[in-house]
Amino acid sequence: MRGIFKYFLAGALAFGAGSLPAYAQAGCAPEFAQNARTVTVAGLEIGTGERAQEDFSINIRNRGENACSAFLRIARRRPVSPADQIEILIQGGGRLLEILPNQSTPGATGSDLFVPNIPIISSGRTVPFRLGFATEWGLERGSIAQEFVLTLHDQAGTELDSMILIVRIDVPSAVALRIVGASGNNPVRRINLGILDPQEINRSDPFGLRIWSTAPYQVEFSSENMGKLRKTTSLATIPYSLRMSGAEIDLEANDQRVFPRGTGSLGDFHPLRVVVDPFFAEAGNYNDRIQVSVSAI
Repeated sequence: MRGIFKYFLAGALAFGAGSLPAYAQAGCAPEFAQNARTVTVAGLEIGTGERAQEDFSINIRNRGENACSAFLRIARRRPVSPADQIEILIQGGGRLLEILPNQSTPGATGSDLFVPNIPIISSGRTVPFRLGFATEWGLERGSIAQEFVLTLHDQAGTELDSMILIVRIDVPSAVALRIVGASGNNPVRRINLGILDPQEINRSDPFGLRIWSTAPYQVEFSSENMGKLRKTTSLATIPYSLRMSGAEIDLEANDQRVFPRGTGSLGDFHPLRVVVDPFFAEAGNYNDRIQVSVSAI
């Protein structure tokens, strides 16, 4: 998860593993200023190595009569479903906080954030946080929500107050295409058929499309010469066929193939092959240009 938390929070709270000051034990009544807080993360960039982060804060106030301190913990409110498996990391006080599996799990040094000097005012003290997670391929378009419970504790570990934190992630439609097994650099790749034998069936070496998508997607093919190899110095042509997963693509029209679901993290691979049946044509160099496009639907 490198790169998510490379900046420390401005005004971060100091963390201490020691005891709470004695004065904080009498007349101290810390509580959250809100019962619930929703943090929405949108505008994600999806792709290999991509990350997202969002800053947010909560307020803690003191209903007591004296200066106050407490420990704050974060735990999951309910287990994460397989469809929502995004590893969310939360930073507070300039360090990563351990997220406990449930509210009843005892705190530890890695989970407890010391919050000192909670004021006796209605707005309380603002505690800043930063959350982050990977946004690589394998996510599914739509809204993902994970729920956490934030709790305040005294020195003995007694729970003093709690609030709900909901992290909502809006995953956009995103697609990416790579042509593999062909020469050249993206976005233009080349298949060299070599010397064609007019008496035989000529087949290209296998190549294919690697597609990543967060949503159902559509692949469209269009041929500059309507499915024919055209001689570079005249109008002579040689018919050929392009086959994807063994099925012929209609290059005389803008052939479309629809795939009803998004892809996993490794993407979908669709094998392609060019086939030239026996033909009669004058000697020379022939070529065609095929446009392949993919879009989310």
